[in-house]
Amino acid sequence: MEHDFRFFFSYFRNKKQYVEVSLWDVHPTTFAKWRCGRWAYFLAGWESPKSGRFGEIHFVKKSLRFDTIGHELDHVRTEWMWANGITITRKNEERMATLFDQMIRNFLRELRKAEPRIKL
Repeated sequence: MEHDFRFFFSYFRNKKQYVEVSLWDVHPTTFAKWRCGRWAYFLAGWESPKSGRFGEIHFVKKSLRFDTIGHELDHVRTEWMWANGITITRKNEERMATLFDQMIRNFLRELRKAEPRIKL
């Protein structure tokens, strides 16, 4: 399936890494039958942890909520940390929180461009 939009991690890697996002117009049980979660799922798929396509997130369009978006973006951030050998410590915790804030901001900006009628 073609993705609906992509968003870049602009906080790091100078906008060289992105995640593709697909919005499915299906019932949540469809994802459950695929054993991929109920409302959304993240698939890591990166060749390089430093640039290019990092993975893809799939959402049920009618069940899109802030908590679901945050949950899936946390999977992306965690996968990025594992891929780059990073552990959250007291010294980098604020940087990782700022990264997460930026990811959410970029995601929502691109979502509103792709689907202006979605109400969150």
